[in-house]
Amino acid sequence: MYAVNNAESSDSEVDSLFDEPPIAMRSAPPIPGLFVPPIRLPLELANDIVQQCMSLYFNGRDINQIMLFGRTTSEHGENMGSGLPTFLITLLHRLAELLRDHLPEKVHEMLFPHKDAPQRARQAILNLYHPGEGISPHVDLLKRFDDGIIGVSFGSGCVMNFERVECEEEELFGMAVPLDRNHWDLYLEERSVLVLSEDARYDWTHGIDGKLRDFVDGGVDGQEEPEWIERGTRLSITFRWLLPGADIVGEPGDP
Repeated sequence: MYAVNNAESSDSEVDSLFDEPPIAMRSAPPIPGLFVPPIRLPLELANDIVQQCMSLYFNGRDINQIMLFGRTTSEHGENMGSGLPTFLITLLHRLAELLRDHLPEKVHEMLFPHKDAPQRARQAILNLYHPGEGISPHVDLLKRFDDGIIGVSFGSGCVMNFERVECEEEELFGMAVPLDRNHWDLYLEERSVLVLSEDARYDWTHGIDGKLRDFVDGGVDGQEEPEWIERGTRLSITFRWLLPGADIVGEPGDP
């Protein structure tokens, strides 16, 4: 997996007393295929999911990541498939409802197929971040995961960084792209939902710097003065479709 970044000190966000760190946005930047709808998971549901994850996977164990796999036809039908625990299936049901009016129909159907759609394999990855921890910038594995990624934040917010991947033509011909189109900082609120599709999934890296606090647009509408927001312990749950055959471990003849 990708390396976890740790904060070296509480002052690592600023190079000097005269530097001001970048201000993270609270709304989705203009990256095609990136969606951060203005919705939040219900608090009771979020608290129940955190309790289930901590008691089943993290409490008393020196780990910070769990990968789960399921095979399902659709989150809309009665036959939910098997593999993922019930509380994650419940979460998928609620996400399908909450996101219906906030995503293009094509994207919603990709994430939550109709009940007669072909069977697919889905991964749920649970990551536990303590204050000061992050994850290196990356594009999710192209030969393992399909388009359509859902990320949900629990327990604390944090800033996620997006960096445009330079294509071969730009490297060859030195094509310049304005800097503000190459990098964006987005604050993911507690109980918020992030969707990556198309360009956002394939042409932009996403990562989290190892920090103890984040400098964020002030107020929900960003009209107030920027503010420092301390990080708490954050749990993220990410759902990804596996490409056909990617759920098969090893090849015939492997030892």
